[in-house]
Amino acid sequence: MFPINRLEAKVKQTNWYRNSIPNIENYPGNKWYRNHLERNYDIVNLGSSSAVFCFDYTGLPVKAFNWALKPQSMEYSFKVLKQYFSILGQKGIVLIPFSPFSGLSVAGKWTETANDKYYHILDYTLIDNYPDVYKRRAHPLLSNPKEAIKRLIKDIPVSDNYSYNIQCKTDKEFIDNAAVWIKNWMKEFKISDLNAPLSEENRKGRNIRLETVREMIKFCFERSLRPVVVIPPAHPSLNAYFSETFCKNYIYSFIEEINVSGVEVLDYLKSEDFSVNNLFRDAYFMNSQGAKRFTRQVLEDLKLI
Repeated sequence: MFPINRLEAKVKQTNWYRNSIPNIENYPGNKWYRNHLERNYDIVNLGSSSAVFCFDYTGLPVKAFNWALKPQSMEYSFKVLKQYFSILGQKGIVLIPFSPFSGLSVAGKWTETANDKYYHILDYTLIDNYPDVYKRRAHPLLSNPKEAIKRLIKDIPVSDNYSYNIQCKTDKEFIDNAAVWIKNWMKEFKISDLNAPLSEENRKGRNIRLETVREMIKFCFERSLRPVVVIPPAHPSLNAYFSETFCKNYIYSFIEEINVSGVEVLDYLKSEDFSVNNLFRDAYFMNSQGAKRFTRQVLEDLKLI
C-alpha cells in the first residue's frame, strides 16, 4: 500500500466521496467506545430507506440506535447486527422492519458501489467483494480518476443519491408519487400484476430472504435478545395498491413462514393512526413529525415507555 497523495486526500474531502459515508457516531465501534460510557442499550432497529425515515428516538427515554441505511438489504442488516449487537443489554430489542417488498431478494439488484458505505462501519470479512470496495474507498482517485477529477473541479451537493427530499402536500401529489413507487417496484421485481401469485424468480428470492430472516431471529434468541418484526405505516395513496391478496402473498404469508415461535409482530401498515398527509414526506417515507409519533407508538406498544 502506498501513501495517499495530496490530490487523493482532496478527493476524499469532496461530497462525491463523503456522501457514501454513514454517520460513524451511529455505530459503536472502537472510536465510539472511547468517547461514550453508555452500555446496555434498550433497542435498535435495522432496515432500509423507509426505516431511516420512520424511526427517530430523539428525546425519548430509551437508549437506541437506528441502524437502517439507504439502501440496505436484509442480508446487510444482519451483518450490521452481527458486528454491533453487543451494545444491547439483556433482552434488548431488535426491530426488524418489514416493508411491502422486503420478502423478495433479487440477485444483481444493487449497484456495484452499493456496498462501499460498509467500508466505514463493518469488518472487512463481512463485506462482499471487499477488494473492489477497498480500492474505491481507499484510493478513489486511482479507481475512478475521471469522476474524481470531475468532482474536484465541480463537486456535487451534500445530498442523497436519490430524490429523498420530495415533500408531497396535496392528495394529488401523494397519489402521483404512489404511482411512481409502484411502477418502480413492479419493474424492479418484474411484477406484471400485484394480485397474481409470485413468479418463480421471486419465489426463489423469497426463499433466500426467508432463510436470512430465520437466521437473524435465531441469532437474536441465542444471545438473549428480543427480535420484533415491525411493518411500518404507508400513506393511504400507497396502501390503495396493497389489496388483501397482495398483502397475503407478499407480506403475511412470509411472516407466517418465518415459523419461529416467540417472535412478536407489530403491524402498522394500514393503521388509521398514521393515515394523514402531514405525517409523510411522500407516499412511502414518513417525515420528521411522523417518525417521532410512530417511534413513540412502537415504544409504547413494546412497553418501553
